[in-house]
Amino acid sequence: MRHRLGIDVRWSDLDPYRHLNHAAYLSYCESARIDALDTVGFGMKRLTELGWQIVIVAIEAKFVAPALEGMRVEVETEVVQLGRVRSTWHQRMTHGEDLLFEANVTAAFTDLGGRPRRGPEGFVEAFS
Repeated sequence: MRHRLGIDVRWSDLDPYRHLNHAAYLSYCESARIDALDTVGFGMKRLTELGWQIVIVAIEAKFVAPALEGMRVEVETEVVQLGRVRSTWHQRMTHGEDLLFEANVTAAFTDLGGRPRRGPEGFVEAFS
C-alpha cells in the first residue's frame, strides 16, 4: 500500500535561508506515517489501547532539493518490509514531479514498557 499526504510548507518551518528546516522534513514524514497508520485502522490511539507502541529505531535520509515557503509537498509512504517486530518504511517527499527528500525508516513494535514485541494481529494484512 502506498499512502500519500499533502502538506503545505509553513513559514514557521523554514530555516534562515528560507528553506524547509532539515528537522521539519522528519516531522512531515512522521505526520505522513501517523496518517498512514490511521488510514489502515492502526492509529496511535488504537495501538496504545491494544498495548503496543511503534518506535523509530533508525532513519537514513537523503536531502535532494529544498522545499520552500508556500510549496505544497506530497509525502508518499510505503511499508517495504515487515518482520515479526521490525518494519522498514520508505518515504519520498515531492513537489510536482520533483523529488525533494527521501528516507528509509526502521521502526519496531514494543509493549507499552518498551520491550520488543511481535506486531498486532492484522497489521501485516492492513499494509498489504
